[in-house]
Amino acid sequence: MSVYPLIFVAVLTAVLPPLHARELPATRAEIRLLAFQPDLATDEAYVHDPDAPAETVAIKVSIKTYLNHEFATVKLTGKRIVISTKPERASLTRSKEVLGVAVLVDGVRSAILLFLPASPNGKSRCQIMVIDDSKRAFPAGSFRVSNLSPQPVRIVLEEKPYDFKPGEVQLITDPPTRAGNQSGMKAFAFHDEIWQRIGSGIWPAPGTNRVVQVLFSNTVKGQVQLRAFDDVPPR
Repeated sequence: MSVYPLIFVAVLTAVLPPLHARELPATRAEIRLLAFQPDLATDEAYVHDPDAPAETVAIKVSIKTYLNHEFATVKLTGKRIVISTKPERASLTRSKEVLGVAVLVDGVRSAILLFLPASPNGKSRCQIMVIDDSKRAFPAGSFRVSNLSPQPVRIVLEEKPYDFKPGEVQLITDPPTRAGNQSGMKAFAFHDEIWQRIGSGIWPAPGTNRVVQVLFSNTVKGQVQLRAFDDVPPR
């Protein structure tokens, strides 16, 4: 329904161009770009809105190996974001220049774009995991754990177990702690019909901050490993 009073409908119909020639309603999103490993980081990346008019200017961004308060604000016509190595729109048609494609689901207005190594048959240089980092989806003091490995994984904090199926994501919002506000951690992967320990250590409680934890299969070492990225409090 038009937002204009009915009395103006006839006049506007005559003067406005067809819908396809006008700029479509846009939404704004705040994004931070994170490299899963150092060789995926770069200071020369460009964010494109592929559904916007062809003359829309790309936004220069950095893909970092860490998280902080810095973010880029993008205006999107649709839900897709394409990141390439060049500012020109034509780079979207050249697979060697496309770093990755992200899709923001409805309602996501603040996100971490985690750049992962490309899949074997991928059409871009990276896979991108979209992490909703809003206060509601990723609250202060929590661990966001993603199991990207093909094996079930169990993380034990103090004596409390957390089980993760392959591909599963869980939010640990109230981890058990010991003296010093820390959690003793043990990690296990289910392999050859038994739980095999893959790591142990100490997880400091995030406090007002947050932590992104990623379980992944290290094909070189032949086992599941865990990688952590400390994050700041939600905006």
